[in-house]
Amino acid sequence: MKNDEIKQANRKALPKFLLFAVVCTLVGGVTGYFSADVEPDSLAPMMKNVGAFFGIRIAPWLMLALAILVSVVCLPLYRSAKKLAAVWNGEDEDLYNTIDQKLSVVLWLASAAFILALFLLTATYSVGMEGIDNANGFVFFFISIAAFFAIMVEATVFQQKCVDTTKQLNPEKKASVYDMHFQKKWMADCDEAEKIIIGKCAFKAYSATNIVCAVFAVALAVCALTFNIGFLPSLIVCLIWIVNLSVYSCEALRCSKAGNKIS
Repeated sequence: MKNDEIKQANRKALPKFLLFAVVCTLVGGVTGYFSADVEPDSLAPMMKNVGAFFGIRIAPWLMLALAILVSVVCLPLYRSAKKLAAVWNGEDEDLYNTIDQKLSVVLWLASAAFILALFLLTATYSVGMEGIDNANGFVFFFISIAAFFAIMVEATVFQQKCVDTTKQLNPEKKASVYDMHFQKKWMADCDEAEKIIIGKCAFKAYSATNIVCAVFAVALAVCALTFNIGFLPSLIVCLIWIVNLSVYSCEALRCSKAGNKIS
């Protein structure tokens, strides 16, 4: 790309970028102005009470509902994919894509449920021991723990079943889902087309993570000024952001070396 073309591309993109920066500045200024009247001392107890109520009264039941929902949604999808896999002749691409999509949805839902379960468990733990001093509190706490382990087992079993079914369709794939180096071995067994798809998906996830981290970092900076939440939440978000950026950059440098094979 020539210098004139580079300058022209920059001039074309610059107005939109400046407009976006001005809008963000105005939104931040307005938010900061109106939030100046908020009293952190009066807001903190209210937020603590809401968090305690959610952690001990709502989170356990959400966890239980999630444990049931995972089985209700994922089991029929997996069984459907399993039946289609049993009749696949090894050549029908449309049927293979249907099976792959069903298995992918099961993996997605099971993994997302486990992440949500971790959040709900943390919400329950955040109440502390004072939340289970009475009988009701202990029951809610027990429900939360039992439901979490149920979701963890469901997520693990569904992942194993989906991987095993995929391995039946692709005999060249040998890695076990319980292998500590499963992802590395699975990647090694993928062909070039699959690696390209993985690369596109990974870049999409990388871009989305950058955007989400940027939004949360700005929001937490405003909250630190307004609500006195401290720097720890921002530290966690920025740490995730730095790790995401650093791993991508280091891997890009490694793959760009002359003669390096992508694997």
